[in-house]
Amino acid sequence: MKALAVINTNILSSDMVENMQTVDIRGTNVTCGVVDIPRPDFNPDASENDDFVLVRVLAFSCNYRDKAIIVKSQLEIGKDKAEGQALSFFGSDFVARVEEVGKNVTNLSKGMRVIPNCYYPYQEYEGVGTGVVTNEASRGWLKLHKSKLLSIPDVMNDGVAASFSIGAQTSESMIRRSKVSQEDRVLVCSSRSNTSLFIIKRLLSMGVSVTALTTSEWTEAELEFVKPAAIITIKRGLRDWDELDIGKFDLVFDPFYDLNLLNSLTKLNFDGRYITCGFKNQHETFKESTDNLDSDRFNQLMLTVMIFNLHIIGNCIGTTEDLQGAINSFIPENPPIVIEKNLEITRGSEFLDATYNHSNRFGKIVMHYAD
Repeated sequence: MKALAVINTNILSSDMVENMQTVDIRGTNVTCGVVDIPRPDFNPDASENDDFVLVRVLAFSCNYRDKAIIVKSQLEIGKDKAEGQALSFFGSDFVARVEEVGKNVTNLSKGMRVIPNCYYPYQEYEGVGTGVVTNEASRGWLKLHKSKLLSIPDVMNDGVAASFSIGAQTSESMIRRSKVSQEDRVLVCSSRSNTSLFIIKRLLSMGVSVTALTTSEWTEAELEFVKPAAIITIKRGLRDWDELDIGKFDLVFDPFYDLNLLNSLTKLNFDGRYITCGFKNQHETFKESTDNLDSDRFNQLMLTVMIFNLHIIGNCIGTTEDLQGAINSFIPENPPIVIEKNLEITRGSEFLDATYNHSNRFGKIVMHYAD
């Protein structure tokens, strides 16, 4: 099958790779192209495959975590001259069709559409790692343990399914662990991030009052997507939120603690909760002049936490039950995420450019493979 990869141009030339294109991601020139990936050997009767599944990727998307992986991969393979890695794959969210199953696989069957189950932190099977299922969804063919996949309903289309797992599993976990109630006044930071959109939509479905902070202007269609959440626009890189007349909150959801933690604490009521699942500057090239990253304010942070009896909660992905709950509550007429673009494999550079360089992007960019 045809698959999208990051290319080492020291080893592979343009006559060896289809649609080779280069895109700048935060100062790093990333070269991508289309390569042929043969179907792997998978004997369903072999004992080593008893608990495994062979799937063919139908579509995939990239999350913020994939940005650092892609940049690091390009920089690493770019060091190689005549030797080394010729290409690398990327992507952590996907939808795939089951092609073969091992003898002990009873929850999945050939022909089913599946998405990754990134359960964390609890280990469900001895010897099977927790967390993100793959960093190489673009490879196309994947052999995975049966516990790392969940089937999806027919009403979830490939675009949404390829954008679903990590955002849904993380948001469900954060909401569960935050113990949010309809009586809480809730603030969501960096509200155009995909994780924040998942959180906002889920909270609204629960009848929770949501205020969302943003540094971008929203279109009427975008505002309609998160209605009736209150959208508050703030200046990018604003050092102090004291001047913001938005009142106090019982709970703050934040996808980027390195941008918002210090200011978020000043907006919490006594005994308030702050929960985060990630940080922006996952690579040294990602830092911008407008980022508010004053590490010397650590003492101020801890003093605020102590004086106001605040709770800081760290969250990493979620459990199988979190993801299954998100699948069960999925309503196609009111999806938790917007699909901004559906692209074909020949448009690899456009896929990466739209995913990581368009600051006004709203929702996900999805790469579809030929079936």
